[in-house]
Amino acid sequence: MTSKHSKPDSPPATGGKRRFGPDTVVAEAIAADPAVVERLIALNPTFSKLRNPVLRKVMARLVNFADAAKVAGVPLAAVLAAVNDDPLPAHAAAAETASAPAAPPAWLAGIDPAKAHRLDVRPHLARGEEPLGVIMRQAGPLAVGETLILEAPFDPAPLRRVLAGKGFVDHAEQLASDHWRITFHRTGKGAPAAASDGGAKIWRAADAMHIDVRGLQPPQPMLAILQLLEAPDTGDTVIVHHEREPMFLYPELAERGWRHELVAGEPDEVRLRLQRGAE
Repeated sequence: MTSKHSKPDSPPATGGKRRFGPDTVVAEAIAADPAVVERLIALNPTFSKLRNPVLRKVMARLVNFADAAKVAGVPLAAVLAAVNDDPLPAHAAAAETASAPAAPPAWLAGIDPAKAHRLDVRPHLARGEEPLGVIMRQAGPLAVGETLILEAPFDPAPLRRVLAGKGFVDHAEQLASDHWRITFHRTGKGAPAAASDGGAKIWRAADAMHIDVRGLQPPQPMLAILQLLEAPDTGDTVIVHHEREPMFLYPELAERGWRHELVAGEPDEVRLRLQRGAE
């Protein structure tokens, strides 16, 4: 059930069928049309990870179709044709080859792996745990010049965008079909592409801590909200100002012991009150 204020990521097609675009989060498309999974797998076997309920729980909530196309090395036009059950464009079919691995950046040669911080989130995912909080807690305190080497079962493209905005450069290397190594190095300079996405606005008012995630591309709103909830000085009440009802945020809140309710907001705004440990 969605709020009357909810906005889709792309306009519905004629006849009422929803159309999915590059910024649509994969989980939203699967919830609307479960057959999306098999159509993606038919396009490229890389998407068979979506059959794994544990990986699907985390990966599909964070990755949009633009990210998914890059991870699989499949043209975005082909991915969107598959998820929307459209004929495959001829130019997309011809280009359906994995992209060449990116050349290692110059800064990578100066990294001493023995001095880097390391985090393997594969065990977290195998247990069905959300690893974002663990990653952000380890990456956040790193000083300029320090490095975090992350081991993961897929390329965490949304996380890479978030950390780029916090002053990290990164390099991703695929070691096996289910093993990626991402090296994050803090330089103190945010990547221009990430900075252009903007950031959440956070302020403290008399009633609660407020966070405004309007204008951010998924999964930035969810990441920003969860990061605020894990901050030590957030308090027990948070007011979220959103463009749409964040259906995939709700299970994450429940796992962390937060309750939510829709409250009155401005026109074209979805406003939520989050309360910690409320009965």
